[in-house]
Amino acid sequence: MATKTADTNPVAELGRQALAALSLNPVAGPQVHQFLEIQEKLLDETEAFSKRWFERRHDAARASIRMSKALFGDGRADIGAAATAMQDWQAQSAEWLAEDIRDWFDLSTRCMGHFATGEADAERETIETVAEVAKIAHVKHATPV
Repeated sequence: MATKTADTNPVAELGRQALAALSLNPVAGPQVHQFLEIQEKLLDETEAFSKRWFERRHDAARASIRMSKALFGDGRADIGAAATAMQDWQAQSAEWLAEDIRDWFDLSTRCMGHFATGEADAERETIETVAEVAKIAHVKHATPV
């Protein structure tokens, strides 16, 4: 029965090591992958933020029109109604501004979270990829410098 012997051909060994060394840079690959994933997440986050922001701006425009109608809609001046309409509009405007600030803070926090987890994932993937490349190259020891 024939037994398999290890491939001791130095040219084949050199080829395996060169292939591992010249393959897609194992350090850059995970970084690029995570960069693209983070961009997608940031796009989703900013789209959601922008949508809510524009909805509030539309609500503010409609509220301004309602306030204007309350002030001047029937052609008569009612100081009491005007003061109430103005106070209601200002209170609602302050609420919209507070929501803008809360949403901006939330957006910033979520985006920073995406960066942090993306970087940690990229480093983990880099370590795993480098380990796999080292296995392919059959590295048995480090070369002293």
